[in-house]
Amino acid sequence: MIKGIFLAGRNLQVGEKQISVISNNLANMGTSGYKKALPFYQILQENGKTITNQVTDFSAGEKLYTGNPLDLAIKGDAYFTVETNGGERLTRDGKFSISEEGYLVNRKGDKIVGEGGAINLKDIMVRENNAITITGEGMVLVGENIVDKLMIMREREGTKLIKDYEVYFQSPNDEFIQLEAEDYEVSQGFLENSNVNPIDEMESMISLSKNYESAKNILTYLDESLEKANQIGKVF
Repeated sequence: MIKGIFLAGRNLQVGEKQISVISNNLANMGTSGYKKALPFYQILQENGKTITNQVTDFSAGEKLYTGNPLDLAIKGDAYFTVETNGGERLTRDGKFSISEEGYLVNRKGDKIVGEGGAINLKDIMVRENNAITITGEGMVLVGENIVDKLMIMREREGTKLIKDYEVYFQSPNDEFIQLEAEDYEVSQGFLENSNVNPIDEMESMISLSKNYESAKNILTYLDESLEKANQIGKVF
């Protein structure tokens, strides 16, 4: 009976995490570049602590035309590079803008990295022809002047990307490699939608909720049965 209580309790713990994952997917349905987390957790025990490994679906979302020259989508197994306080991160979220200091930044205000470092357009934007063009290879131009080239990366072979923040990814020791132009294509004026399918997520939520309720009922029943067994033991 004790083992049954333990198993039911663990199922409740996993169920709560799975429901939380799906809720977060639904909350980020409109976040460009978001990759949905799958409602699956691998439960590990390490030094007496419970560790969960989350699985991410890296499939591409649909490409949406916006017409904004600073909106970028990328095709292929490739990612934009972002400079954060914790080091460089990869992202598929191409919703960019220009900061007051002239840096190309994302919605969090983190700087976008080019081959020459953080991309800054301030000095060159004051010129007469300041139309911004970003080519399929990731070359950033203001008018006819080349500013920099986007640093397009992916994880090193044999490593796996780990979600860090909603649309950021990292790998062990930041083992990224720079891609050649033929391995990707940047589309200016487009964004990549999240790959969350709301119908699939709602179906999973309903199924998980039913399983969670069943596990809760089983746990309650076993707990009550154990209490009755203890009371009988006290009588005799």
